[in-house]
Amino acid sequence: MAQSPSRWLTTVRYTAARLLLWLAVWALLQFLTPVKGLLAVIIGLLISSAISIIVLDRQRDVMSEGIGSFFGNINQKIANSAAAEDAWQEQIRESRSAPSQDGSASQAVNQDENAALLEWNDQHGAGSAADDNPHGLDSENKAE
Repeated sequence: MAQSPSRWLTTVRYTAARLLLWLAVWALLQFLTPVKGLLAVIIGLLISSAISIIVLDRQRDVMSEGIGSFFGNINQKIANSAAAEDAWQEQIRESRSAPSQDGSASQAVNQDENAALLEWNDQHGAGSAADDNPHGLDSENKAE
């Protein structure tokens, strides 16, 4: 987390430098040339963009490294979470294929139910409206 303030600070610095550069070019166009209004804004954006490619190159590189590491950390957390979920699902599938040694019938039934629900979620997608009805019964068959 020590890099977080500096990462955002570099982004703010770069953005402020771009804005100040645009304002300077716009002011020069607006007050020293016959170009006025919206045309001065657009030409100012084009000229300041060309200048910033050269002048703000180092600041842009520092900012992009910080932003890249931020999103890299997010991607790593997502990958870790997916790996943990895959390991959990694999563990349930293994326990279903190899029944427990203690012979407990209720535990074997619970494992089979968990595995069946996992397979059902894989086929139908978790988080759908059908999650309210995990056994695939319609409302008419529920009452029976």
